[in-house]
Amino acid sequence: MCRIDAVTALPDTIVKAIPYDFPLTERPYRDIAVGAGVSEEELIETLSNLRADGFIRRIAAILYHRRTAYTCNVMVVWRVPEEDVDRIGRVMASFPEVSHCYERGRAGYWDYNVFTMVHGRSSEECTDTVKRISTETGIGDFELFASKREFKKTSLMVNNG
Repeated sequence: MCRIDAVTALPDTIVKAIPYDFPLTERPYRDIAVGAGVSEEELIETLSNLRADGFIRRIAAILYHRRTAYTCNVMVVWRVPEEDVDRIGRVMASFPEVSHCYERGRAGYWDYNVFTMVHGRSSEECTDTVKRISTETGIGDFELFASKREFKKTSLMVNNG
């Protein structure tokens, strides 16, 4: 049986057992597995298969940067030649200060096609990071948009009902 078939045949209890907020315990996977009625090994294997098959990218903590020292962020739009988007995107995404890096389509008057979110402790730190990205990629055509206020920040929630 191929792994994709195994993934789609997973019991709903395993998929639904993955909480929005992970338990802050010594062995969170064991605690989740107990709630799902499966072994810890089966839960971890299932998550590994989901990751390997591209259904999930990762399980990670979400840092609410505004509650920490990272109080500044800027969205940067970059004009990147189409033939360089893959290479340039990987370089931009490699910066630890970059939390998001996307290619988007150009539209009419808007000729920027790569977008990044850069985080820092100050606007100067963000600007310095953008300058480093520009220097490393050779992309000098960009615009910065500083965040003023956050209305919502959550992870994607999937309705399991």
